[in-house]
Amino acid sequence: MTRATLVRWELRAALKSTWFVITAAVFLAGGLSLVAFGTNSSVLGSRGFGRGLAALAHLAMVFVPLMALIPSTGSIAGDRELGNMSFLLAQPLSRSTVYGSRWGGLTGALLLSLTISFGSIGTFAAIRGVRSGLVLSLLGLTAALAVAFVSIGLWVSSSMRTRGEASVLGLAGWLVFVALGSLGVMTAFVRWGLPEAVLRGWVLVNPVEAYRLAVLELLGSDPQTLGAAADSAARVWGTATVPLCLGSLGAWALVAGWVGFARFRRADF
Repeated sequence: MTRATLVRWELRAALKSTWFVITAAVFLAGGLSLVAFGTNSSVLGSRGFGRGLAALAHLAMVFVPLMALIPSTGSIAGDRELGNMSFLLAQPLSRSTVYGSRWGGLTGALLLSLTISFGSIGTFAAIRGVRSGLVLSLLGLTAALAVAFVSIGLWVSSSMRTRGEASVLGLAGWLVFVALGSLGVMTAFVRWGLPEAVLRGWVLVNPVEAYRLAVLELLGSDPQTLGAAADSAARVWGTATVPLCLGSLGAWALVAGWVGFARFRRADF
């Protein structure tokens, strides 16, 4: 059995998952609705549906991490709980092949779903006057967010012994990232008097906030929509804002993926 065979198996399993199908359908329907009913606004000098795209990004900020975390946190931990992982590792397969196939299959399924969703949304948006380049850029940023959370989910899954434990920890992490956005850090700033540099650092470290800031910068949104912490970061970083945010998402994907594999390689199945 080769890595490609395992990747295809994981890809098919992910695409057949009820949770995956439902969340992908909800995301597609929500995205089409937001673009369809988006208010006309000026986006990079053209009349379009910029507010609809910004709302779509906020929808992705909530849904895409969940679409990645739910299947990835249960992937390794679920097989470990059922004893399937012991059987799989008894085959002539290296642990890097098994882990890499899990990552590749889950990532491939998620990227395929996003491509279909954004392709449909982008086609509709282009008809309504939105530049196709904006939708493609938004797809790229959303794909980076998805890959980061697949790596985070597999890290969690490699560290837990049961699917339930992994799912709870993954959802707790998602809540921390989403809840402690600009509003959360501004509350800390007011209460504890944290310096702006700490707030800017949190915006960059938090993958959800990094994604949000990159998208809103890309769309040229009003600074008031960024939030105080993100607005401070955008003013300080200037044209480097989007590359820095992309670097943050890439770092999460690489570091979480490496740590997850290290835990998987040492785990006793």
